[in-house]
Amino acid sequence: MSSFLTKCKDWYIARRGFHTNRHLVIIESDDWGSIRMPSTEVFHKLQKNGDYPENDAFLRNDCLESAADLTALFAVLASIKDKNGSPAVVTANFAMANPDFDKIDPINGTYFFEPFTDTYQRYYPEQDVFSCVQDGIKSSCFVPQLHCREHMNVNRWMSDLKQQKSDTVLAFQNHMIGIGAAFSQENPFGYMDAFNSNFTSGAELSNIVHEAMEIFENTFGKKSETFVASCFVWDDSLEKSLAGVGVRGIQSGCWQNVPAGIENGNAMKRRLRFLGQKNRIGQVYTVRNCAYEPAYQQNPTESAKECYDQIMRAFQNRKPAIINSHRFNYIGSINRENACENLKGLSWLLHTIMKNVPDAEFISTPELLRIIDQETL
Repeated sequence: MSSFLTKCKDWYIARRGFHTNRHLVIIESDDWGSIRMPSTEVFHKLQKNGDYPENDAFLRNDCLESAADLTALFAVLASIKDKNGSPAVVTANFAMANPDFDKIDPINGTYFFEPFTDTYQRYYPEQDVFSCVQDGIKSSCFVPQLHCREHMNVNRWMSDLKQQKSDTVLAFQNHMIGIGAAFSQENPFGYMDAFNSNFTSGAELSNIVHEAMEIFENTFGKKSETFVASCFVWDDSLEKSLAGVGVRGIQSGCWQNVPAGIENGNAMKRRLRFLGQKNRIGQVYTVRNCAYEPAYQQNPTESAKECYDQIMRAFQNRKPAIINSHRFNYIGSINRENACENLKGLSWLLHTIMKNVPDAEFISTPELLRIIDQETL
């Protein structure tokens, strides 16, 4: 993006939509519950196969969260309190299911999924990971919201499996959705764009949304108030399906990637979004304007300082600071130093906010929705 367009985008986001004099801090974190790199053994196996997973930040660092990962994150969040005595809180956007690799038949095209809680038990049979999630909820530092059913475009993935596409077959054999080679000009999101209607009909996606919300409600005891689309890829028809299951808020980046239609293959259109904007059916967009993503470059000090500067700019513009911070920043199963160092950076960031902005408030995305409703009446 040119510097001129970047400045225009930044001005648009800063000036349009919801403003407040409150110093609100929201951390939105995607991918909880979803699989990525199964183990260090698979990581080294892919290296030997010439896939070079070390070149992809997610494959290099990300894995299904363990009890240790969650406990370490919760300790950092609980170590700081805002002006109301509330701990820092992560809005944790969950994939509600993962492929059930043992049941899937690639040749016949039959697909099965399992709830993420079952995946927890398979990955960590000696741990009670879901109890750890519940502990985070009870301590008010972890608020689950809906991300997807599974973090992949099922139709496209199954089609390539049936056609015996080599990288997809290798991923399947290792109980993965995609390896490094999956990311290409033809498949820029590496199958991760779950709601890409270029490859899946609106009726199928609507069914996926309903199943995802049903699992969410059965798992967490209530419906998710907000939703974020995988890779920020979704269209208008999906918003109607989300409204039908009770979603009031749509988390987004500044750009929405809109599929151009099944007949157009990979084509996407981009729409600029701003905080507090409403669609035709009254759903509210919350737009991320800050980022703490040190796992991309493994430099938590620089990433934390950049995020702090972004937060200060948001406050200067009378905007909530909505921080984009994926799960992979806090996972240590593949790369032990990843979680350890990035949690130090997160701790510095949270404590620096409270030191310099003592009236800051840590809230979840559903709480932000309620504030927007109240302050825009």
